[in-house]
Amino acid sequence: MPANPDRTTPPAAVLQALSLPRFREPSTSGPITVAIEGPNGAGKTTLCRALSRTLGFPWCLGTDEAWFAEPLKVRMIRDAEWYASAMFFLSGCFEQTRALRTRPDRLIIMDRCLWSTLAVHAAVQFDRLEALIAMVQPIARQIQVPRLTIVLEASFDTCQSRIANKSGTARALDELTATPAFHSREREFYHWLSRQTPAVTFVDADVATADEVVHKTLDLFKTRLPEIVGT
Repeated sequence: MPANPDRTTPPAAVLQALSLPRFREPSTSGPITVAIEGPNGAGKTTLCRALSRTLGFPWCLGTDEAWFAEPLKVRMIRDAEWYASAMFFLSGCFEQTRALRTRPDRLIIMDRCLWSTLAVHAAVQFDRLEALIAMVQPIARQIQVPRLTIVLEASFDTCQSRIANKSGTARALDELTATPAFHSREREFYHWLSRQTPAVTFVDADVATADEVVHKTLDLFKTRLPEIVGT
């Protein structure tokens, strides 16, 4: 079971000393993938659905749906050893990426990607991120990361208010890491990630309405992917 994220506060120096491995170069064939990232309650799924409707491109989970059979998903999030959970979800991300390469779509929007798994474990303890980077290093050149990652930023209180509107398993799992310390370290991870790669950018989703977040994100699409969305 994951450790209590408030039990210790790992030194930021651990994070600053880390570097991403060199991942596979973006493919010139197959669809462009854009991942929507951020903390639980930031509005990722809502945004993915809205972008799909507006742009006319499909959206999907960043992890293959086969990995989301509820009993197994709950077990791997709530009960498994952290490294088993991390490897489980990373494998689902890798399999989803492989499957997407054969799709005929020009663009696919992803609700989370491998960055989410790294973010969650970094938010518990930065030493975990160090271990996970070492684990994927030998295979990094075979791992395709999204062409663009958009991170939604929202305060802890805002995320909590949105989580409170959920129900059932979704709410229960989100509440497992619902602490200010976890939220802060997760945010720190994403900003570290943005310093590692220019393919990561941010949208302020804290007090904006869902429509305003969509418009902000579309502006990013026009700037970063003009060949798809246009200007």
